[in-house]
Amino acid sequence: MDLINGMRVFVSIADNGSLAKAGRELDLSPSVVSKNISALEDRLGARLLNRTTRSVSLTEVGFAYLDRARRIVGDVDEAEAAVSSATNAPRGHLRITAPATFSYRHVAPHLPLFSERYPDIEIDMIISDEYVDLIENNIDLAIRISVMKDSSLIARKLAQNPRTLFASPSYIEKYGKPNHPDQILDHNLITFRQGSPYNDWHFLVDGKIKLIHAKGKLQLNHGDAILRSAINGGGLAMLSRFVVGRHLAAGNLVSILDEYVQEDVPIYAVYPSGKHLSPKVRAFLDFLIEIYGPVPYWDEKGDHNSDAAKRTII
Repeated sequence: MDLINGMRVFVSIADNGSLAKAGRELDLSPSVVSKNISALEDRLGARLLNRTTRSVSLTEVGFAYLDRARRIVGDVDEAEAAVSSATNAPRGHLRITAPATFSYRHVAPHLPLFSERYPDIEIDMIISDEYVDLIENNIDLAIRISVMKDSSLIARKLAQNPRTLFASPSYIEKYGKPNHPDQILDHNLITFRQGSPYNDWHFLVDGKIKLIHAKGKLQLNHGDAILRSAINGGGLAMLSRFVVGRHLAAGNLVSILDEYVQEDVPIYAVYPSGKHLSPKVRAFLDFLIEIYGPVPYWDEKGDHNSDAAKRTII
């Protein structure tokens, strides 16, 4: 076990780039962290870290040792978690993060039910549209809506995230409805501010992707502002179905060019690959998968009278 503890400390230092941060993550004093590393290096007969008063870096041997140590620690943690999940109720401090619009609608409203099911789990949630480093901020699980590129994270897909082009019935009655992507630029558009990647609208035309860089007469910096402007007849807009689905179902908005629109960036739950999937994280992940289901309730084809849908906001 001393060897495993030494490996665990080494992996944490490598992930955090600091003995102090590793100590905080593992709840160990600086002296204990230092003793574990020294003991591991003595056992191996090699220096794994270059240490100065200001920085820590891996030696060449340390780089070679890291992948194997991470794999061994992960296997041990997973084995312990499997036993723990079978014998113990999930408990502890769960630190999560998610983007604002999705958090308000589809995470926060369900937390009371989660807490009722798992009273021994304390939730600390960071709501942010900025990238939050999971290791640096000691995050157990993050919800991300993006193409996953970080290989140091394990990603579990929670739901599809199609975007829909839409307008209000009053706008369509006044200005008409485009029948082809080429006609979009003849309409009033509501978009994010200039430079946003969400202003790149993709359509499938004659078997090829057609990209339109949309620039709105109204340019806003938040999806909810775009939604409200569109409901009140401001023009055509493109937003995720988890924002507009209920309004489409209620008839407050009308989807446009569904046969052409090609927009889908899935919603993922991600967690650091260096951490085992503890019972508390597993419980929350399974809870989200259960709540969202194979066809999320926010899709206009979903069940908007479900208990999950009733807990959400408009």
